[in-house]
Amino acid sequence: MLFVIDKPGFQRVISIVRDDRTKKSRGLAGPFLRLEAKEDYVKLDGLQVSAKIPATVYEPGVLFLKVTLFRKLLQTFKGEKFLTIQVTADWLLMGYVRLALESNEMLLYADPDQAPLVHPALAFSPVDSVPKPRSPQLLLLDETDVEIIPKPRHPSWLCWNEPDTETRKSDK
Repeated sequence: MLFVIDKPGFQRVISIVRDDRTKKSRGLAGPFLRLEAKEDYVKLDGLQVSAKIPATVYEPGVLFLKVTLFRKLLQTFKGEKFLTIQVTADWLLMGYVRLALESNEMLLYADPDQAPLVHPALAFSPVDSVPKPRSPQLLLLDETDVEIIPKPRHPSWLCWNEPDTETRKSDK
C-alpha cells in the first residue's frame, strides 16, 4: 500500500473518525482504525463514523492500526504539507519513521475488496452494550427513573389564603 495525502486534511479527518475520545478507550494505543487506500481516495473507518479524503494512491490496500498511536505519530511531522505513507508486508514507512506491523498490532490486506470491514479481533469478541445517552430534558413518554409521588391533601391546604370566619368573629 502506497499513497500521498494532504497531512492537515488527513489529521482533521482522523480527529472526526477516531474512537479514542475517553481515557478508558485510549488505553495504550487506542481502538482500531481501518484505513483503506483505493483509486483516488483514502477512506477511514472508526467504529461509529467513516470518512473519505482525496489522495494519490499508487498501491491500494487496507491497513488496520491503533488510532491513538497513529495520531501521535502524525503529530511528530511538524510543518509537512503532504505525507507519503507506504506499508509493506513487515513495515509502515512514514518519512524517517519505520514501524513494525506485528509489534504494533497492525494488519495489512493488499486487496481492499477482500479485506474485512472490522478488525478480526473485534469481529469475534463479545459486543459491549453501549448505554443510550440521556437527554437533559425529560419528555412525557421518556423512560425515566423518576418516581412522581402526589402530595397528600390536607384540609388546612384547601383554603389557607382565606381567613377563617370563626377567628374573625372572636376578634370582634
